[in-house]
Amino acid sequence: MANIKDKASAIKRLLEDKTFQAILAAVRQRQVDTFSDVSSTIEAREEAHAKLRALAEVEIYISTVLTDEMIFDKYQSK
Repeated sequence: MANIKDKASAIKRLLEDKTFQAILAAVRQRQVDTFSDVSSTIEAREEAHAKLRALAEVEIYISTVLTDEMIFDKYQSK
């Protein structure tokens, strides 16, 4: 999947997948719950924070791929 258009197409399919979105939301909520729970251990909060950061990195990658496609399309139309 080295092609920009192929990557963007795959990302768009993932974004439209309700199951994928539900999984991301559930994982995020579990980590937020752990991070927010005053009775959780420091280690548990650190792990939850790391997982939230990892999810943010996935979102950044998704955004980057979609932006790359927009730039690619703009230069192809010239």
